[in-house]
Amino acid sequence: MTFSLVALLASLGALGGFAAGLLGVGGGVVMFPLLYYIPPLFGWAPLDAKTVAAVVSSQVFFSALFGGWAHLRRGQVHHGITVTAGVASAAGALIGAVASKWVSEGFLLVLFGLMTTTAGLAMALPMPYRSGNEASAQNLPVAKLPLAAASLSAGVMIGFLGAGNFAFVPLLIYAFKVPTRVAIGSTLVIGLMNGTLGFIGKLATNQVPLLAASVVVTAAALSALAGARVHREITTSILRKIYAVLVSLIALTVWITAWRS
Repeated sequence: MTFSLVALLASLGALGGFAAGLLGVGGGVVMFPLLYYIPPLFGWAPLDAKTVAAVVSSQVFFSALFGGWAHLRRGQVHHGITVTAGVASAAGALIGAVASKWVSEGFLLVLFGLMTTTAGLAMALPMPYRSGNEASAQNLPVAKLPLAAASLSAGVMIGFLGAGNFAFVPLLIYAFKVPTRVAIGSTLVIGLMNGTLGFIGKLATNQVPLLAASVVVTAAALSALAGARVHREITTSILRKIYAVLVSLIALTVWITAWRS
């Protein structure tokens, strides 16, 4: 691996990690298109969707570890939600990660497109609660059975793609009325839980290119802390708008690629 390729992968990893700390997306929704589309623009051979998914699963785990810890220290993680959703989605992620070995690249692109489109459209909706509810978020009741069922399904898709925890932010906000900052912080810890088994599943089936993954992971883990720090300085309204625009642009790009393939 040449120095220029290492520098490119590190830069892409830093972008994904920053997004993880800022928006609670684990970085996967950003890293998947970056790794899939950017290297060919610099003359490198394109990475196939399965390899990208494997590298992303590694990056998501470490970004969620560092970013989630930063949000946890500030009390922006709902413990009941993270345990229920984390355990259920982790089980689903292991299933999806192992099964991803036998699915086509086209299937992965369409699945990613569906998830990003749904998440982007959801975040464009009005907030289902008043912003003043942020302070009492830790006392919110949790509908554990519906949350576990939704999380299991999301986990399977996360296992396929190595990404997908971004879906938990709109899910928690609109289906379970969780305040934005707590939804973002909780999503990072949920991503850590399901990302562990998802990463293990891909690693056990020899899908992870270790050198490339190590470069991306190192840069992402460090930049996730910076993203979490910037998160504190931005209003929840702006955070939701950034999230909606980012995910929608990525969804459009993925659908164009799927249409042409």
